[in-house]
Amino acid sequence: MGARAECAPPVAIQHRTSTYVALFLAFVIAAIYSNSFQIGFYFDDWHVIEDNPHIRRLTNIPRFFVDVDTSSASQQNRVLRPLLLTTFALNHAVSGNDAWSYHLVNVLLHWLAAVLVFRIVRDHLWLDTAAIQVAVVAALVVATHPLNTSAVNYVSARSALLTSVFYLGAFDAAVRRRHLVSVFLFILALLTKGIAASFPLALLGYWVVARVRSREPRPWGFFAALCGVACAGLLYSGLLMPRWLIEATHASDMSPIRYLMTEWSAYLYYLRLFVWPNALVIDRLDYPTVRSFWELQAWGSLAVLTVLGVLAWHVRRRSPALTFAALWYLITLATESTIFPLAEAVNEHRPYLAMLGLATGTALGLSKLACAVARRARAPAVWTFAVASTFVVTALGATTVGRNQTWRDDYTLWLDATEKAPKNTRAWGNAGHAALALGKHAEARKLLMESYGLAPCYVYTLMNLSVLEWRTGDLDASLRWAEDAVRCNPGMALVHYYRGAALERVGRLSEALDAYRRTTAIDPQHLGAWFEQAQLLEQQGEWTEAAEAYERVVAIDPLRSDAAIAAGVICHYRLADPDRALEHYRAVLHTNPTHYGAHYQRAVALLASGKVAEAIEAWRAFVPLAEAVGDRASLDAAPELLRRAPANGNERKPGT
Repeated sequence: MGARAECAPPVAIQHRTSTYVALFLAFVIAAIYSNSFQIGFYFDDWHVIEDNPHIRRLTNIPRFFVDVDTSSASQQNRVLRPLLLTTFALNHAVSGNDAWSYHLVNVLLHWLAAVLVFRIVRDHLWLDTAAIQVAVVAALVVATHPLNTSAVNYVSARSALLTSVFYLGAFDAAVRRRHLVSVFLFILALLTKGIAASFPLALLGYWVVARVRSREPRPWGFFAALCGVACAGLLYSGLLMPRWLIEATHASDMSPIRYLMTEWSAYLYYLRLFVWPNALVIDRLDYPTVRSFWELQAWGSLAVLTVLGVLAWHVRRRSPALTFAALWYLITLATESTIFPLAEAVNEHRPYLAMLGLATGTALGLSKLACAVARRARAPAVWTFAVASTFVVTALGATTVGRNQTWRDDYTLWLDATEKAPKNTRAWGNAGHAALALGKHAEARKLLMESYGLAPCYVYTLMNLSVLEWRTGDLDASLRWAEDAVRCNPGMALVHYYRGAALERVGRLSEALDAYRRTTAIDPQHLGAWFEQAQLLEQQGEWTEAAEAYERVVAIDPLRSDAAIAAGVICHYRLADPDRALEHYRAVLHTNPTHYGAHYQRAVALLASGKVAEAIEAWRAFVPLAEAVGDRASLDAAPELLRRAPANGNERKPGT
């Protein structure tokens, strides 16, 4: 007789197992994402991180919770995600606009999510003696699957990572009946991203499936509290988010019912990418949308989903873990894939939270397959399961490493998008922008014109064509493209800014000033337009307005020392208001104590304000700086009282 195959070998669940598995997951994730730390900022990162002045100061963190304008430098992309912004501000404090610390946090969050998946599958999904082996494989699938590379590598997609960690933690705590911890983590998830609102439904789905194993009373008071928190979170977001901004998240002709019918196929699209991830792409703006239920994409997708749902429910007694995995996938995607229209029908980082369900289903499937093979081969099922799992996880990890290579270069990433989504105008436009940044002007023109051919009114392509013509010396063509962008979307602040820049380059300064004013009228937070306005006003001798414009720049970004110094110089020398100038110089020195120009101007402004003793003290602080760089011109040009001030502080007092 051969050895009898055991489909569920007994394994002692020990406390230290979690530590060993967590360390192993850390090793695996570090290995497959080690080539991702050279990835830069892509796509929406420019307005969320690189050009967002609000994340540059930790003192702005309280504003993140009440002011949606702090979330982005792009008006139409602003959204309320205060905890996400807080993490970006902390990253900026560590590494500025160097992306390494942002990617380190993303990788750590991915590790935490994988650990939480292990804990949930092992402890809560009724797997008995098979719990550890299934949980380890589920966690490894989450850790290594290339479908997650978008969430991990794309810094702005940290919203999915951070929300998932809080959401999974809240679920784990809820099932362990740590209700206060669960509510706290749920609140943190809601403050990160609105998709967390589905959490009470996920917990309810778990309780429904759990009735197969246990009919113990459920804590309905706790559930009611969770529902109250979810409603409060939605109300909080609704009160702070302007209605026009909510409506701007999707096309005007995209109704909730059309979006719902489109998302039936999106559920299957994510399943396809999970099973065979050869079509991963950073952006699928070209995903087909449904207009009628009678389209195959609509009714066919609904039919397939219905069949899958019935099968998953049918096995609830034999395999409640599989039923719950299907429910989790359905519920956690629901906030972004049902009746709330978004700008894109599909996005690769959206199924990140749903990966618990997908990975659990995979681990269970491998376990059943291993048992079947083991019976036929008369081999130990645990070894068959280990071999099959190792093969799958290794293949996933290798694919992830390769996908990371594509992410390491902005130009390569968007060319990859044009190959996989050739009807995506944004992919062609962003590939052209990346080529433009590399100085590949001929290639940029070819790519941008492909984008223009697909969508002649896609304003980002028009603005990039304006920049391209400027860099290649055709200023008139640059202006024409910018004016086309304004015609296509006159309500967008950025198109007026680009038109202002084009007008300024051809010498039509008064029109450029009007364009910049139009920009700030639409978006009062547009820092660049305020600065350009200030410079043009200064050239025209409009000193009061110029100073006010520079001050608007400083109000938006207190770290803009160039604007603060310019405002101070105008206030002092043109408006004869040295006290107002001093406020600007002191603000600069507060954030940058070694600022050369601020030291000089402060001393002169103090003297003009009649604060002689303070002026001399400030001058003494400036003199060593000037001598260190050999700046005799500034030393000789200073007012006589400062030049004659003794360096040792033993000046004679008046009357002695």
